[in-house]
Amino acid sequence: MIRTTTTTTRTLMASAAVAFTLGTAPQLFAQDSRAPQAPPQSQQPPQTQQPPAQQPPAQQPHERQQSMTAQGQLTRVDTDARTIAITSQGMPMVFRYTAETKVVGGDKGVAGLATMTGTEVTIQYVQQEKDNVASQIEIRGAR
Repeated sequence: MIRTTTTTTRTLMASAAVAFTLGTAPQLFAQDSRAPQAPPQSQQPPQTQQPPAQQPPAQQPHERQQSMTAQGQLTRVDTDARTIAITSQGMPMVFRYTAETKVVGGDKGVAGLATMTGTEVTIQYVQQEKDNVASQIEIRGAR
């Protein structure tokens, strides 16, 4: 009887070992040993999806801000400082101009305005930091 119990115990242990081996064997033999092996899914850290960073489209500074309009009499043009001054509704206003500033109604550009003091003008501009930057100066008439 002892022999039967020992044999039965050994048979059960061998069966358990075979069952354990067969349970994991398909996973071990299913992979090609030459291919790189990824860790089991349970060991991989969870992946969280981050929304892609959105950047505003590149724009010129004057395109980001709303264009404004001022009308008044031309009082001064300073070609060294690249500024133009007008009096609008009794208040002085100073504008900076650039090489991109258009002059409509004149034939010599902004420099030609230096001799036109008192002329009615309409200036389209944007505010950049502390400056009013003229994008267009329209000559409306001479006094």
